[in-house]
Amino acid sequence: MKEIYDSEIAGFLMFHIENPCGVEVDGKRVNIRNFYLERAREILPNLTNPFAKRALELKIGEYCR
Repeated sequence: MKEIYDSEIAGFLMFHIENPCGVEVDGKRVNIRNFYLERAREILPNLTNPFAKRALELKIGEYCR
């Protein structure tokens, strides 16, 4: 089984925070950025790579002020 590195996790979440997918809710198209922001905040304490952790913190900060 391939080990997943902090940088891969952070990169995945940062990409999807910046470029969220959309879904249709009550006939309106909405993006799911908040879903990815929530997952990022949940995973952040578990990251051990300080560079990946800081990058993800900064990306979260762009959208959560």
